[in-house]
Amino acid sequence: MELQFSEEQILLRNTIEKICIDNSDLKTLRDIEDTKKGFSDQFWTQLKNLGLTGINIPTKFGGSEMGLLDQVIVYEEFGRALSLSPHLVSSVICASLINKLGTSKQKKEILTGIASGELITSLAWLEEGSSFYKEGINLTLTKKSDKYYVTGKKHMVPYASQANKIIILFRDNSNIGAAIIDTDHPGLTFNYQENHAKTSLYEVIFKKVDIDKDNLMQKSNFWEIWEEIASLSQILIAAEASGGSERSLYIGRDYSLEREAFGQKIGSFQSIAHYLADGYVEVEANKLMTYQAAWSFDEKKDISSLSALSKLQACRSFREIAATTIQIYGGMGFTVEADPQLFFKRAKHLQNYMWDEPYLENQIENKFFNSLRGTL
Repeated sequence: MELQFSEEQILLRNTIEKICIDNSDLKTLRDIEDTKKGFSDQFWTQLKNLGLTGINIPTKFGGSEMGLLDQVIVYEEFGRALSLSPHLVSSVICASLINKLGTSKQKKEILTGIASGELITSLAWLEEGSSFYKEGINLTLTKKSDKYYVTGKKHMVPYASQANKIIILFRDNSNIGAAIIDTDHPGLTFNYQENHAKTSLYEVIFKKVDIDKDNLMQKSNFWEIWEEIASLSQILIAAEASGGSERSLYIGRDYSLEREAFGQKIGSFQSIAHYLADGYVEVEANKLMTYQAAWSFDEKKDISSLSALSKLQACRSFREIAATTIQIYGGMGFTVEADPQLFFKRAKHLQNYMWDEPYLENQIENKFFNSLRGTL
């Protein structure tokens, strides 16, 4: 059976490709790399105008409520362009949290703002030296009268200083909860965290930040819902990595047909041709795995291990292919003026973004050995 995209999906891909070419090319990336804002206003405006900031939000709140396979198409194009924006954390992760665990008031006010693109929401989840597991969340709230207070730190918070609101995850005994905080609160401090990919990541310090009970989210089945949202997000990161690795591969191929050594194009050398052929196999396999994961998600199937496998493998392949392209370029490939290093930096970033390799491997191992339970 051949996988075929609909005319609407092909049009969606072509539209996103054009937006990225016009508003988020590699020159734009270089311009914003050293800014703490970390994304282009022009690119974000185009996403807003096309309703793409609401792709994971119900239509009654102004969103388009796309299926995950359609979202994968969008993220593949984001990956090819190495686009940077708060789209994943705001329009996907935070929007999903509020849609599934927010109160009616929170949904009406915040989801409508996210869908329009006028409101950016970030997620304060990770803590210094902690893991990606539930046990890694140790920040707690204290209650005084009708208000709650939080003091502490969160690390690697995407686009924190550009966000209007932050969802903070906290521990409540053995449970995990979440609260929504306005970023203009005087008790918040944002410290930019240097990273090799030069993306917008911050340490957020909370000092006696008060939280109204109306800004608490529902805690029932929180971690179960969180893991479902994690699976969705891992698939989109895999799609982004697949798009990036594909473009990096073709940059390497094209250069191999231009560069000469010993009187012939280096693409005619068997070793180079084999590297590129192996890369092509990896790209196509990762794309198909990501499509399968997205289709399974849309069909309400269990994808907990498939989503982890998709992100793990797509990001690994991206890094390997980007490294190969640098080698094909030779010494010039390592220079900041050359494009290959941009793809390698993004590949390294995506490998551990949100969920690192040890966490993903553990998810896959648990599924693999659980399937063998009773046979060993």
